[in-house]
Amino acid sequence: MTLSLTSVFILEKSIKSLFLLAIIFLVRPILNKKAFRSASIILWMVLLIYLISPYELEIGIESVKGNSILIAITNFFNSSLGWLVNKIGSIFFKLNRLIGSVLIFTYLGMKIYRFNKVMKGSTLTYNTLCKEKIREFGLKRKVEIYINNNLKTPLTFGILKPKIILQDHILADEKLLNHVLIHELMHIKKFHILLNHLVNIVACLYWFNPLLWLSLKYLDQDIEINCDKLVVENLGDTRKNRKAYCSSMLKLVEREFYENNLYLKLNPNIERMNIIKNWKKTLLGLISFILAFTLSLPAFANVTDLSQDRVDTQGEVVNNIEVNIDNRVQKISDQDYKKLELGKLSVRESDPAKVNEKIKLGSFEKTSYEFELNNDKNEGFIINLKDMSCSGGIKYQVFIEEDGEIIYDKRFASDSILKVKAQKGSAYIITVSNEYNKKLLGEVSINTYASK
Repeated sequence: MTLSLTSVFILEKSIKSLFLLAIIFLVRPILNKKAFRSASIILWMVLLIYLISPYELEIGIESVKGNSILIAITNFFNSSLGWLVNKIGSIFFKLNRLIGSVLIFTYLGMKIYRFNKVMKGSTLTYNTLCKEKIREFGLKRKVEIYINNNLKTPLTFGILKPKIILQDHILADEKLLNHVLIHELMHIKKFHILLNHLVNIVACLYWFNPLLWLSLKYLDQDIEINCDKLVVENLGDTRKNRKAYCSSMLKLVEREFYENNLYLKLNPNIERMNIIKNWKKTLLGLISFILAFTLSLPAFANVTDLSQDRVDTQGEVVNNIEVNIDNRVQKISDQDYKKLELGKLSVRESDPAKVNEKIKLGSFEKTSYEFELNNDKNEGFIINLKDMSCSGGIKYQVFIEEDGEIIYDKRFASDSILKVKAQKGSAYIITVSNEYNKKLLGEVSINTYASK
C-alpha cells in the first residue's frame, strides 16, 4: 500500500462535498438532541476543511479479491467525475477565479459598510453588570459593549477587538442581560465570528454550487445551538436554568414578532429552544456521530489499484482518473532510465514525430504527438516531461491513445517520466494538456527504448 497527497480541482471537491452534506443532514437532528455538545460542529468542520484544503489522500493498494468491489466503485466514480470535469472544466476554470474574487471582495466590502453603519448609531455603555461579566470570562481581548436601539436583537462584531451591540430593553432586564451577555461572550471566546466569516468566504468560492452554499446556512444555526449549550453549561445544567434561558430567548422572539422585523439570521427560534429543553447525551447520539464521522473520511481519499498500472510514473501525481489496459508496465528509477537504449520514433502519415521540443501551453491548451512503432528491437517508448513550470502551480494531464483507444490518463504536478510497453505495428497519440489558467512551460521528449 502507498500513501501520497494529490491536488484536487475545486469543481471535483464541489461534487464530492454533496456526499458529506448528505451525511450531515441525515444525522444533524439526532446529534443536536442526543449527542455531545460539539458533535454537529465537528462534522461541519470536516466539511469546511475538505472544501478549503487543495489536497486529497491518494491510497494505492494491490488489487485483491476483498478489495475488488471498492476498486470498481472508486474507479467508476472517478472516471465519471473526470469525464464531467474535462467536459466543463475549460469553461468553468476561466470564470471561477474572477467571479470568486469579486464575490469575496464584495462580501468584505459589505461587512465593512454594515459595521460602520451600525457603529455610527451606537453608544458606548459602562454598565456595571456588563463589566463584571466580561471580567468573569477572563478574555485577553478587549470587549466593548454598545447600545443601539435601531437594531432589534443583540449583535457582535469583530475578532481581535470585539464589540457587542445591545438594546435598552435588554439592559433593563437583569436576567435577560445576563443570559445575552454570556451568549455573546461565548461566541467571542470560541471564535465563532471567525468561523462565520470562513463559512461565508467558502460560499463565495463555491458560488457555482447553490445547493452547497444554501446548505452552509444551516451551519449558522448549529453554531447558535452549540453556543446555547455552552451557556447552559456556564449557568449550571439544571432544568431550572434551562427553562430560565429558554424564557429569555422567548422574550427576544416575542419582541421580534411584535416589531415585525426579522433583522438578523442568528435570532432565537423554536428549534433552538426545543433542543435546549430536550438535549440529552445518549448512546444513540454517540454511535450516530462515530458512524457519520467514519463515513465522511473516505471523501478525503482516492483509492487506486497498483497492480493494474500500465504506465510507470516518476513525478508527483495530482489526481488519478485512470484508464489502464493490461499489465504492461514496470516501475523504473532515474538510474534505470539511464540504462535504456533510446531511439527515434517512426513516421506516421508522412508527419515526422516531434521527439524533443520545448512546449508553451496557454491556459487549458494542449499539444499532441503521433507516431507508430514498427521496429522489433524496441520494447516501447519513453515520455520525458522535464523543467515543467507555471506561475500558478503545475497542473497538467497526459493521455496515451493506442490505435484510437485511451490506455492511460493521469494528472501531474511536477516533472514526470513515463515508460510504456508498446505493441508492434500500433499507432499512438500522446497528448499533454495544461489544466491551469496560467501558461505552462517545459520540455517534452519522446523516444523508443530497448534494454542494453
